[in-house]
Amino acid sequence: MTIKPSGRYNENKKNRPDGFVESEVSHMESKATIKHKHILKSAKEYILENDINSLTLDAVAKQAGISKGGLLYHFPNKEALLLEVTQYIFEDFTSRFNEHAMNDSVDKGRWSRALIEATKDDLSHNAELNVGLLASSMLNPDLLTSMSQSYQYMQNKVEQDSIDPVTATIIRLAIDGLYYSELFNIAPLDEKLRENVIQKLINMTK
Repeated sequence: MTIKPSGRYNENKKNRPDGFVESEVSHMESKATIKHKHILKSAKEYILENDINSLTLDAVAKQAGISKGGLLYHFPNKEALLLEVTQYIFEDFTSRFNEHAMNDSVDKGRWSRALIEATKDDLSHNAELNVGLLASSMLNPDLLTSMSQSYQYMQNKVEQDSIDPVTATIIRLAIDGLYYSELFNIAPLDEKLRENVIQKLINMTK
């Protein structure tokens, strides 16, 4: 459920030989960039607090504490805003996915554990990735293609994880299931059972 890290919200990045993506964080951001990100964060928060169908430019401007004109300077219409909100969410998830893997000292299964941990983080914050999934379903085919490519990026990582690739794929599909059960409210798991499922998935990576 991640977008391959290459967008505007990933600061200057370079590939490392071990497969990680390393950030070279810029120490200065323009006021326009900061405001742009603030609007995206505000839009995401509005959707989490309300729902995606009630999202309007006026509502996001109010949430962000700016004028509608100020918002239109960055996003000319609702579709453009939703497009970037989706990219923002998926790229943030990918960044956390890479960070978890980088911080894992055990090579075997680290990418699968990174996926599990990034998912756990997200699910504990109202399943923000579901916002991206909902938004993408309302947008153009190009974004869906990008999402498909991101799935392939993640799949490639877990398949090269020094564990059985079938096991790694089962873990990834289980993660998908956790999201879709909450997204469509199809028998979503209670917190305790979800935690036990996640721990079981972690054990499968060892």
